[in-house]
Amino acid sequence: MRLGLGLGGLGLDSQGLIQQAKTHGVSGLLMDVSEVRRQSIADWRSQLAENELEVVQVGAWALNPLLPTPETAQIARDAIVAAADLGAPRIILGGGTKNPNHSFCGHPDNFTGEAIMEAASSLRPFVREAEAAGVLVTLEIHFATVLHDWEACRKLVEEIASPALKINLDAANMIRYYDYWSSSDYIRLGIETLGTMIETCHAKDVVMHDALHVHMDECPAGEGCLDYADIIRLIDTHLRPDTYMIVEHTPLDKLPAAMTYIRNSAAKAGVAIL
Repeated sequence: MRLGLGLGGLGLDSQGLIQQAKTHGVSGLLMDVSEVRRQSIADWRSQLAENELEVVQVGAWALNPLLPTPETAQIARDAIVAAADLGAPRIILGGGTKNPNHSFCGHPDNFTGEAIMEAASSLRPFVREAEAAGVLVTLEIHFATVLHDWEACRKLVEEIASPALKINLDAANMIRYYDYWSSSDYIRLGIETLGTMIETCHAKDVVMHDALHVHMDECPAGEGCLDYADIIRLIDTHLRPDTYMIVEHTPLDKLPAAMTYIRNSAAKAGVAIL
């Protein structure tokens, strides 16, 4: 397994991103295309090579495949070009939602076969462009979107039927109320269902609060319900040994503890970090 960092939204410049990567001993970065575009590709290539780092994924989450606009479609195309120019192997997109307010929030029309067909139709041109550029498209899964469960993920990948389309396993994104109490079983089902459709993984967590209705929030890895020793063991069994696990959505003050937790979980699972 390899380790990466996604530090988008923290306001770090390129030197800050690289310094955090070096401090935490990771080999890859997840960056939104807007972060990549802050400086020239030549400068990025030089800095990455100098520090023995790579860009693992270029994000274009602005695109909602079920409610695309010309502007967000162009952002996705920019991500493909940026990844190819950087020598990055992948971009990452969301699966899509009919919710006009947030591209990772729910809508009743998300959970249908028609939504899967619509998402496939919307995503197919980007997958073809990525394939021509030598880049993979990885899809960010989430229980509130069209990629709401493991079978929906499989159906969408099979419908597009391209070797350039893969799934990004974000275990925290898939945890619903009843899965919270048996999260390892649910994630095991997902990894066994999707197998080598999974290309990369994100590492964060989810915590439920005691309240009079459902209150669940993202939190850093190690602070919620997920057992990353179990997850890492499953990844090592079913996926490539160089599969990236990218720690993300973690404030800088909590990043050391989250990284230590992931490393300790890998050691508990008997899995080497490459």
